[in-house]
This record gives sequence, structure tokens and C-alpha cells, in this order.
Amino acid sequence: MRVILIVLLILLFSSCTLQYFDLTTTGYYPGPECCAPWADGFTYTGAKASKGCIAIDPHNGPFKLGQRVYVVGYGFGTCNDIGGAIKGWKADLCFDTLEEAQKWEKRLTRIYILK
Repeated sequence: MRVILIVLLILLFSSCTLQYFDLTTTGYYPGPECCAPWADGFTYTGAKASKGCIAIDPHNGPFKLGQRVYVVGYGFGTCNDIGGAIKGWKADLCFDTLEEAQKWEKRLTRIYILK
């Protein structure tokens, strides 16, 4: 119910059209436990890696770098990272702690593109 309310608010207060995809997501933490040897704390686009950063495959997946999205169960984010294990219709969601990333595990998730 909460997700529907958020989507309706987005539609009411903006002129965006919503398109969504259901795909496999995993969680990651920008530390060496998940990102070594690239654990410098920054995404592919140079943003500080934190909650709201999303790693995608910009060549073979449904999203483009720089797109704003809403991930059900996670919140708003920006597709501003890539990952070696992220191929095709997958996304890796950044979390502020290793525990949060591990708790997310691997799941099928609906992601709305905000235009």
C-alpha cells in the first residue's frame, strides 16, 4: 500500500511518466569486503558511494547511467555505478553498512524509472 501511495504522489506532483522493470537485485557495501580492489568510496561516475547509488550494466540492461529511479523496498536512487558482476537485467544497490547489504541478499525487485 505504501508503495502505491508513493507512486501516486510522484505522479501527482511531477510530470513524470513511470515505466518499471522487475529484475534481480543484490546489495553491496562500498568497502573492501564487497568492492576490493576498487573500494575507493566512489562510484563509476565519481559520486560518493552511499545509499541511493545503484550499479547497473549500461550496455545490456534496461537502465542508463544517470537515470533516477525508485526501487521498491529500498527507496530513491541514481544509476551511477557499474560492477563487474552486474550483467544485463540486474542491479546492485549500495548500502551504508555491510550488514544492510548482506541483509538485502538477492531478490526480485520492481524498479520504476523516473523521467
